[in-house]
Amino acid sequence: MSVRSTRPQPPPAAFPRPGTTPGGPPQQSTKKESAKAESGKSSPQTGGASGKAGAKGKGAPTGGTQGQEGLAAGRFDGPRDKHEQQGRPGLERLQGGGTHAPPYGQERSAQQAPAPVAPELPQQRKTTERESTPSERTAAGGRAKLRGVVMERLLNEMKDAHERLTHFAKNPGRLGVVNLSMTLAESAVTHILWKEPSTIPARRVSLLNILGLPPSTSDATMVRELMGEVRQAFMDFQASKPGIEAWHRYDEVLQRYESMGVQPVVPGHDTGPMLAELQRLNLPQEPDFTRSILMHPLLVGVALSPDEGDADFVMVAGLSVADLGALVAHMRRLNPRLTNKLVRQLLFLATSDKKRGVRKQLGDPDLKNVQELAKQLLRLQVTHQLFV
Repeated sequence: MSVRSTRPQPPPAAFPRPGTTPGGPPQQSTKKESAKAESGKSSPQTGGASGKAGAKGKGAPTGGTQGQEGLAAGRFDGPRDKHEQQGRPGLERLQGGGTHAPPYGQERSAQQAPAPVAPELPQQRKTTERESTPSERTAAGGRAKLRGVVMERLLNEMKDAHERLTHFAKNPGRLGVVNLSMTLAESAVTHILWKEPSTIPARRVSLLNILGLPPSTSDATMVRELMGEVRQAFMDFQASKPGIEAWHRYDEVLQRYESMGVQPVVPGHDTGPMLAELQRLNLPQEPDFTRSILMHPLLVGVALSPDEGDADFVMVAGLSVADLGALVAHMRRLNPRLTNKLVRQLLFLATSDKKRGVRKQLGDPDLKNVQELAKQLLRLQVTHQLFV
């Protein structure tokens, strides 16, 4: 059974994904119209909590000792506890206040509110209010708050990734590679929201109230509904103004790495405990559920299967992030003339089986082939320089 949202699919947004076209239309909120005719105008509400949260992240390590450790290992792994601590209070407030969620349409942030529409006639408004029960309005308000918490967390995580990369760019070392061991996937966020309700009865009741589900609802149904709300929040974030701005900042710092000749390597998917939970509940999953939205054409990602990625989104299966980073560093030692683009092209060639026309994993024999390709390219580059 598919877990995709029943809402209409939005147009493409600023976040590219390998083989997918994500994103959705930015949504804006409108204030409740007054009884006068000129009340058809709307004024956007400000998302102060979302805009300020995570503005000063400390994900990147500071100080000489920590910086040297990142350089020596060819990676950059900062502490991950910061946004765990930032995100949890919001989640606890949400779960604790599920039974008192405001009526639908009130206290909505700019990211979750519907797009402006033509003013309703008084008779139409009365008919709508009669058809919408208080419980339905409460559930809709709870789900809107849930999506708001998810979007706030996504904004914090995007800022964290940007700050880590910016910090390391100040002293990148000579390895020509940086490992960013971060994923930002629907599965990871779903696990954060489901972890406590799956084991604590009080949290389970709160989540049921937030989702507007009866107490007899099964775990599988709860998780399915939760996955749908998280997916919608990801789509809303990618189409929102804060999300697009965060992606542009992320793109700018990656362009800087491209000009420096330092290749970032990231996990392409989340492989955390939510996958085991889906197996326990016998729920299907789609590739986008675990795919990290941090994937970018200027990165090299670790894939779960060989057929992931393409020449524009290079993803490599069969190696860990650390192993793939070490391979890139060795390629650059063999050929110091390699640009980031050439590194990605060589990795794509090494994972392509031309005879069968399929992609393949990188094994031990393939690692030697990649290294040999780097050396052959160096000879061609030197020869070209001598005769041109």
